Amino acid sequence: MAPDTFSQASPELKEELGDRTLSVNRLHLDPENPRHTPLESDSEVIAQLCNEELIEELANDIATRGALSPLDVLGVIPYDGHPGHFIAVEGNRRTCALILLLDPSRAPNRELQAQLRRLTATAKVPKDVKVHVFADREAAKPWIDLRHLGPQGGRGTREWNADQKTRAAGSNRNTSSKANKLALEVLDRLVNTGLLTQEQRDKVSLTTITRYLGTPGVRALLGLGSASKLVYTHETGEVDLALLKLVMDSITKQNDDTLLVNSRTNSEDRLKYATTLKSNNQTPVTPIDNPAPPEAITATLPVASAPDTKLSLVKKKRTPRNPAQISTLFDSSFMVPCKDRVLLRLRAEALSMRLDDFPFAANYLLRAFVEQTMILFAKKRGKYSPEMNDHKLTQVCMNELAVLGVTGKALTVISKAAGSRDQPYSLHSLGHAVHGGSIPTRPHLRALFDTWEPSLRAMLDEL
Repeated sequence: MAPDTFSQASPELKEELGDRTLSVNRLHLDPENPRHTPLESDSEVIAQLCNEELIEELANDIATRGALSPLDVLGVIPYDGHPGHFIAVEGNRRTCALILLLDPSRAPNRELQAQLRRLTATAKVPKDVKVHVFADREAAKPWIDLRHLGPQGGRGTREWNADQKTRAAGSNRNTSSKANKLALEVLDRLVNTGLLTQEQRDKVSLTTITRYLGTPGVRALLGLGSASKLVYTHETGEVDLALLKLVMDSITKQNDDTLLVNSRTNSEDRLKYATTLKSNNQTPVTPIDNPAPPEAITATLPVASAPDTKLSLVKKKRTPRNPAQISTLFDSSFMVPCKDRVLLRLRAEALSMRLDDFPFAANYLLRAFVEQTMILFAKKRGKYSPEMNDHKLTQVCMNELAVLGVTGKALTVISKAAGSRDQPYSLHSLGHAVHGGSIPTRPHLRALFDTWEPSLRAMLDEL
């Protein structure tokens, strides 16, 4: 790989090995770094790292601090054929960030170039860095492996677990560290509850989410009651969905190829965004008496009113809302005690979909929710077969509930659905709503869910 810009010296000199201080202008990126497939030039490596490795965030941190971490030095090797120049075999991201801070024109797009110029306008960017010069890749490899290949029986780097990371962030008096901690907790919760996939999480800029959550007005509208820890001021499900909206808007491009939530905003812009969410009924509306950490997405302990079930999904802490006031299929008190991502996603969409606005979509969503619950229940009982049609699946679930000793509405409802496909709430009827000649209404859809609820709870309690 030929460097993009430097004057080539002719005589070959033997480089001094060991700890040294070098000018950033003499450092080049490693085209064979494991972070990416082999590339040809510095410009290609820069583009790849900027696209995939959060270089903008790293550059921002270096510019803010005015230095690299004193706990880490770069590992470099002599650049064959180019005396006095070196390839960074350890610290490619840091090297890339430094190169761009000192020469923003080398960034792969104008937007990033402008952002880097703003960063460096007032920042003091290091022009010289501490490195350790290895003779060649072979000499550097054992130390690189020790750093990046995990604990290796205690020989390598052992990362902090989640609790240790939280304690470390919580003890930091720096305001930005506290804000980062809150953003991390939000992202971790969304992933753990199944609302956000790990693939989506990997695309999120922590810096961007931190900036939005660092704006008091935004936190208030999203239902967060603390700047440093996860405390909800409204119903858990409503806050989760508002936070999910914020995160998804930070990774989903609009028609003009821009992100609605981005790092290039001021507090006024961020508050305007949150206010727009409120106007669109996408912020929490059900306050709780006392702000508290969010409820876990798990089943609760058995309660006295449900002695025949293993677990109860009914939340007894708060007075239930008037069913007539619920604008969705169900509210956040209807919990899903499993980690099935499909079912959790269906629940999330049901909590966010207003029945008055999307009646047909809600009708099919209800069918999908009932069917997925049945499939999981039948699998749990060892009775599921992919060849089952809707009617057979319903019959199997009815039989298994009877075997478990379930009685009352929980058994009656599913028995009627299993007895006739023409029941208005059967899977067949729910799947053919569009052929009925009328538009489903909110009261009708709420009645369908209320009818299914006892059977759904009985099956979900067994998962």
